[in-house]
Amino acid sequence: MSAGSFKQDGLGWRIDLIKRRIGEWIEYKTSQLNTDSWELGWLKSKLLWQIVKFCIWSLLAILLVWLTWQLWLGLRPYWKRWQRKNNHSSIIDKPTNTPKFSQADWLERSQAARIEGNYRQAIFCLYQAMLQLLDERGIIAARSSLTDEEYRRSLSKQDLSSLQAYELLLSSHQRLCFGRAQADRSLFEQCQQAYKQIEVNPKGS
Repeated sequence: MSAGSFKQDGLGWRIDLIKRRIGEWIEYKTSQLNTDSWELGWLKSKLLWQIVKFCIWSLLAILLVWLTWQLWLGLRPYWKRWQRKNNHSSIIDKPTNTPKFSQADWLERSQAARIEGNYRQAIFCLYQAMLQLLDERGIIAARSSLTDEEYRRSLSKQDLSSLQAYELLLSSHQRLCFGRAQADRSLFEQCQQAYKQIEVNPKGS
């Protein structure tokens, strides 16, 4: 038996072989463990990123809803004011839709609205009766295109002793139509008194 054969079959050689095999096995398992850990970490990182993105979008959605709600709360009073003004306009400020009645017809309608407690409509009818009276008496011809301000300027050029009464009805109509004035019994009675003054004193003395 040669020296080379003895070394490969000897006890020392076998121990070295076993050590080498164990080292290779440990190295293989270690490398495999590192690969699995890397893959697990990558999967965890990807899942974490999905969770982070979901949280970010959820926060943005909540923030958008909150901002929208705050904007609505801020604009709500203006919206109500605009809506109320349109509702008033549908009753008061649309002369093109106002039917053609005589002065007596408007007074009758005013009293009917007063009895029903609809003081806004009652004042509107007194206002229309005043315009019709101006037309019937030849002071100012009734035209749907005329505004309250134009009526006011035309009346100021007339010799009228009841100019303040005209002003009360014109200003009441404007405030009810464009302002925040509320129509009540007291305002109606003031307008009714002003109309009676106009009716008995159409021109200056």
